[in-house]
Amino acid sequence: MYMDMDKYNVCVVTCRQGATTKEVHVERGTSLLRALRSMGIVLDAGCGGLGKCGRCKVMTDGILGRPSQIEMKHLGEELDEGWRLACQATVEGDVDVYVDILDVGGKARFVDVNGDAFGQISPSVVKEKIDIDLDDKGATSLRDLICSILGKPHLSFRPEALADISALLSDIGTICAYLVTIDDQCIAAFPENYDKSAYGFVCDLGTTTLSMALVDLSSGKVVSGYTKTNPQKSYGADVISRISAALSSEGLHEMRSVLLESISEMMRHCLKEAKVNKKDVFELLVLGNTVMEHIFWGISPKSFARSPYLPVFTDGLTSEASNFPGLLMHPLGRVRTVPAIARFVGGDMTALLFELMSLNPKLPSLVIDLGTNGEIGLVLNDAIFVTSAAAGPAFEGGAISCGMPATDGAIYALHWDEKYGLKPMVLGNTKPKGMCGSGIISALALFIRLGLIEESGRIRDPESIKDETLLSKIKIEDEKNERKIIIAEDVALTQWDIRQLQLAKGAIYAAVEILTEEAGLNADALNAIYLAGSFGSCLNPRDVMDIRLLPKAFKGEVVALGNGALKGGLRLLLKGRKAFEDVDPMLSKVRYVDIEERGFSQRFLASLFFR
Repeated sequence: MYMDMDKYNVCVVTCRQGATTKEVHVERGTSLLRALRSMGIVLDAGCGGLGKCGRCKVMTDGILGRPSQIEMKHLGEELDEGWRLACQATVEGDVDVYVDILDVGGKARFVDVNGDAFGQISPSVVKEKIDIDLDDKGATSLRDLICSILGKPHLSFRPEALADISALLSDIGTICAYLVTIDDQCIAAFPENYDKSAYGFVCDLGTTTLSMALVDLSSGKVVSGYTKTNPQKSYGADVISRISAALSSEGLHEMRSVLLESISEMMRHCLKEAKVNKKDVFELLVLGNTVMEHIFWGISPKSFARSPYLPVFTDGLTSEASNFPGLLMHPLGRVRTVPAIARFVGGDMTALLFELMSLNPKLPSLVIDLGTNGEIGLVLNDAIFVTSAAAGPAFEGGAISCGMPATDGAIYALHWDEKYGLKPMVLGNTKPKGMCGSGIISALALFIRLGLIEESGRIRDPESIKDETLLSKIKIEDEKNERKIIIAEDVALTQWDIRQLQLAKGAIYAAVEILTEEAGLNADALNAIYLAGSFGSCLNPRDVMDIRLLPKAFKGEVVALGNGALKGGLRLLLKGRKAFEDVDPMLSKVRYVDIEERGFSQRFLASLFFR
């Protein structure tokens, strides 16, 4: 199965993932993980390929280099069966690889907003009908005549738009057309029998999960949504590992390419479901943490690799869709990112704050985006304190044995029935495939309440549990030296999962403590805490309190916002130029707090327990 030398310098790696087969030619000695990345195969390489997590395990058949000590430690006798760690194995000849389908994607169940949620809309993109008669007097050009009819004297025109308009001129000197304008520029014209609607996309670039919504800019209705695992997880689970992977120009190009391919794939799903032509899509608004926005634009995040962790830019950047050949939208449509705030607090937090302020929150209040790069805001009347904490991917289903995005088949809540036992609530009312973020938190909270998990986070020995009725309805098993609680067929919460959740909740708890102290507040002075995350609006506030994610002294209201960042992006898209102008005064109130300088490490360690 493996050998030291091979006479061929170019090897063929064939990957079989479900019904899909892909093939790539690589040089001898290439990392198997790198070969699979080049095919767009998503592996769970949470440690960034350093061999620490052991989660990039794949079945192989072919010629690979000798197993490393790291592989022997993680795999043991499984090596004889053909299992290898992709990050450690090197390709020394032709090899077949068999990979589980980890890249779960599907219809987004969290996109539950429509135009009514935003009130009056005024998007920057407008498609409006115009009737032109060249016999009208007083105009010196067709362009001037259009400006006069529309009442927009300062409207500029792309040459392509003028070409479209001229081509629509009838033999009797009239034009009946739909003109598409973005703010003060006309970019295209269509025949009068063409679809009168214009569409836009909003994309939330989460470190672990990508989420997208397609919205009708005329009505404000979300017509489709899609979510999937961020394929960059093959380069590491967190922001720091992504920075490390993107330090070289080659690495940056790879990471940007897989990201843009995924965005195009999500676009394709949304357009197909809504039966919309890509030529009718004129805007893509992208939001994410600062590192993700840098990678999206192809700008090296090298400046984040050392203190003081300064981004290259924080303002919102804009480009034409033609500069992104793979995007499914009109080539002259606009691609833009939401302005970021500071360091690792990006445009996703800007959009979330914008959404929160539109809801007239009960101040003072906290808003927390439960993602891999946990972003937290403390909103007062005259100031907004923000920070970020490396929470890890657990709240988004990453680094969790049965974690997945909030799509069909995901357990979003777990209930206890005294008669029947565990009752999983599943998106799409189908067979459980795994657990999304809210389901993971729900399961953890339930097992704490039932006494199955100790304050330390350890799953209790079944022998120590005296409630025989409880044990008859819930199975606790030990497999490969790891304990787990069975939830459904092929779905369980393991001891490893609980440790990852402890790290995530500890980081958030410690950062909240620091932020409230910086503002001179006690937790009992907060009127509300708003929770957001890509896992949707299924989060139960009681579950959040029971896992000790929030300060025990807090007595106010806990509100689940769902994907508040995505909703904020939709609000910005539908409110147009005026909304973006309103962002600047909001951001002028923001103060970034460096939690590392305020004893975060010590607080973090003290926040890991469930007490």
